[in-house]
Amino acid sequence: MRVPSPLENGLEMQPGSSAGPSDVVAEERSLPTAVGACGACLVLIGLFAVSMGIAERAFPVGPSVGLVGALLGFLLIMVHASLERSGPILLGYLALGLVLAVTGLVCLFNGAMPIDARALGVAGCLVGLPLVLACARSLGMVATNNGSLGASGRLLADWLPAALGGAGAVGAVAGILWLFILAERGEFTSVGPPLILAILGLISMIGYLALVGFSSELAYRQGWLACFVGLGLALAVLVRSILHASGTWPAQGASHFIPGGWLILGLSLLLGLGSFALVSDRAAVVIFRREMASFFLSPIAYFVTMAFALGTWTSYGLFLDRLADRQVLEPILGNYVIELFIVLCVLFGVPLLTMRLLSEEKRSGTLEVLLTAPVDELSVVLGKFLAALATYMIIWLPFALYLLALPLSNQPAFDYRPLLSYSVALLVSGAGFIALGLALSSLFSNQLISGALTLTAMIMLLSPYILQFRQGIEGTAWGTMLQHVSFLNLWESSLEGKLVPRQLVFHLSLMVLSLFVSTKVLEARRWQ
Repeated sequence: MRVPSPLENGLEMQPGSSAGPSDVVAEERSLPTAVGACGACLVLIGLFAVSMGIAERAFPVGPSVGLVGALLGFLLIMVHASLERSGPILLGYLALGLVLAVTGLVCLFNGAMPIDARALGVAGCLVGLPLVLACARSLGMVATNNGSLGASGRLLADWLPAALGGAGAVGAVAGILWLFILAERGEFTSVGPPLILAILGLISMIGYLALVGFSSELAYRQGWLACFVGLGLALAVLVRSILHASGTWPAQGASHFIPGGWLILGLSLLLGLGSFALVSDRAAVVIFRREMASFFLSPIAYFVTMAFALGTWTSYGLFLDRLADRQVLEPILGNYVIELFIVLCVLFGVPLLTMRLLSEEKRSGTLEVLLTAPVDELSVVLGKFLAALATYMIIWLPFALYLLALPLSNQPAFDYRPLLSYSVALLVSGAGFIALGLALSSLFSNQLISGALTLTAMIMLLSPYILQFRQGIEGTAWGTMLQHVSFLNLWESSLEGKLVPRQLVFHLSLMVLSLFVSTKVLEARRWQ
C-alpha cells in the first residue's frame, strides 16, 4: 500500500479537510448556489440567441455573443458543481454533463451534419466532460463525508471514476491509432476528429487518476503504466519517422512526422508527462500539482483562457476574411497569429499568471511554512515555474481548436508544418516570460506591484520589434540585435517554417537568469 509522503500531506489540498462552524458553512454555501443560478441564466439566454441566429430571426443578442455567454454560463455551472454538496443537484449536473458529452460526440462524428453543428458538438464535449469530472469529484466527497447519497448514489460515486477512466483510455487509444493510420496513408486533411477524440480521452484518463487519489495503490500503478505507455508511443513515433526518412520503412505520405507524427508525439507526451506529474513523489512535482490546483480552482486560469479565446476568435474571423478574398499565400498561419488582439492577450495574460506565484505566499505568510517543509528552494521555483508555463500553454488551446474547423469542413489543406516550429518558439518565449514574472514576484509581497512590473517588462520586450523599423536601424547591427531580442521576430520566423537556434538564445538565457534570481531570493529569505 502506497503511503503519501509528508510533503504531499503538507502541500496537497485535501478534499476531506475540516469545515468551519455551522453558521459559517451555511453562509459559504449560498455563494455556489448563486453562481450556479447565474450560470443557468446565461446558458438559457445564450442557447436561445444561438437558436434564433440559426433560424435567421431577430434577437437583441447575436449568436456569437450568445455562444460565448452560454460557454461562460457552463463554466459557472462547473464551478457550482465543484463546490456543491447536495446529492440531487450533483446528480442533475452529472446527467447534464453526460448528455452534452454524448450528444457532442454524436454531432462530431456524424458526417452528414453541417460544420456549425459539428463545431457545436466539439464545444459540447469540451464543456460536458469537465462538468462530469467536477460532479464525480463532488459526489465522491459527499459519499465520504456525510453519506447522504443513498445506496444508488454511493454506487454511482464508486463506479463513475472507473467508468470515466475506462472510456478515456478507449478514446485515447482509438484516437492515437486512428492518427497512426492516417499518417501511414498520408491522409492529413481529416485529422480533426481523431485528434479531438484523443484529447477528450486523455482528459478523462488524467481526470480519473486525479479523482481516485494518490494514496490508492491501484491508481498509483495505473498512473505509472499510463506514463510508460505515453513515453513508449512517443518513442515509437520518433523511430517510425526516422525509418520513413531513411527509406527503410516508407509510408504513403511524403512525410510521416509532419503533420500526423508530431500530433501523435504531442498526445503521447501529454499522456506520459501528465501521468508522471500525478504519481511522482518528487518535491518539484508535488509543488507543480499544488500550483496547478490553485490555478484551476480559482478564476485566474479561466479568465485568461476566455481572454485568449476572444482574442484568437477575433483574429480567426479576420483570417477567414483574408482567406475568402485570397489575399494570403502559404505559409498562411502568420496572418492568423501576428495580430494585435493576440499580442495584447499575451502582454496582459503573463502578469495575471505570475503575479501571485511568490508574492501571495509572502503576503499570507505561507512561504515560511513552505520553506520549512522537506523541500529546497530550487524545487519550489521549478514547481511554480512549470505550473505557470503549463497553464500558459493550455490557454493557447483555443488558437489550435479554431484551426480544426478548416479540415472538419473539408476545406483545402494548408501547410501545417509551420505549427511545429511555432510550437517550439511559443514554448521557449513563454518560458522566458513566465520565468521573468516569477523573478519579479519573488521580490515583492504585493502582487499588484509584481503584476505591474511584469507588464512593464513585457512592454519592454515588445519594444525591440517596434524600434527596429525606425529609419536607419533596420538592417544594421543594432537592428540585428533587436531581432534576436524581440519575441515577435521569433514568432514570425517560426511561422515561416524556420527555427533559427540563435534566435532562441536570448529567451533561454532570460529563463535561466530569472530562475537563478528567484532561487537566490528564496535562499536569502530562508537565512533571514
